[in-house]
Amino acid sequence: MKSPLHQSYPFFYDTWKNVCFQAIILAIVVTLFQYIFEPFTYEFGEHRFSFFTISLLNGLLVGLIFLGFITISKTLVPNFFQRWQWTVGKEIGFWAGLLLIIGVGMFFRRELIYDNPNNFSFRYLIAEVVNTFLVGSLIIAISVMINYIQLLKSTANREKTWDKLVRDFQKRQYENPEIIIRAQSPQDNIRFRLSDFMYAMSDGNYVKFYLQDQDGNTSRHIKRNTLSNTEEQCSNYPTILRVHRSYIVNIHKIDSVSGNAQGYKLTLADIEAQIPVSRSYIDSFEAAVKD
Repeated sequence: MKSPLHQSYPFFYDTWKNVCFQAIILAIVVTLFQYIFEPFTYEFGEHRFSFFTISLLNGLLVGLIFLGFITISKTLVPNFFQRWQWTVGKEIGFWAGLLLIIGVGMFFRRELIYDNPNNFSFRYLIAEVVNTFLVGSLIIAISVMINYIQLLKSTANREKTWDKLVRDFQKRQYENPEIIIRAQSPQDNIRFRLSDFMYAMSDGNYVKFYLQDQDGNTSRHIKRNTLSNTEEQCSNYPTILRVHRSYIVNIHKIDSVSGNAQGYKLTLADIEAQIPVSRSYIDSFEAAVKD
């Protein structure tokens, strides 16, 4: 079982629109939180502006840092920000880095809002970073929990939808042609009827084909081939679909769909194997069973 940090987590940073929306919400939350709750002791006599104006400036600064941090991070480490590989651990790591930058930003903004000759002392740098983490960690913890619960709910709803879509898909009538999957070596070619094919699984330099005859007997055939080559040769058959980097499945053989925060699994009829649906194939699977 995956650790909590490796659990799947919603990715909210894929479009500029989403990022801007979050920056605005973050700026509003920070402004209202500081103004209403006054979470720390303030030296109001040192303020150059009203407390509301300072709260508003802090909110705007946090929103701008969020935008800048996202933009620069996605440019420097684009592989880190992959929607289908986003986890709870990555979300927490992202916010930890962001909070550190916000804390440093809060330190440099002191000269703007505080009339204090020691604004740039190391003591205030540590204080601003610590205060940022204290408040930010609480907000982030609540946010992560809410979003994770929402992910569980959405997964459960999609599971029910997929189950119905698969059932409707299986009612359609398709031809039952003979399929030949060719490999580099003719001895690794394999021939079967579409209705006999259950699934194929990649295993190093080999592909394991699982077939089921009319009597319900399942057989395994190991051929030297690649799953990508197999997928390409099955592209004309709408019931055969790749659902994972290691699996291709016959939709007509799916008995049920189950899911949790880690993803979805397809249980096949008359066989104990469960086929995972990776997050990168969720949209294509849903589109296939809807068509």
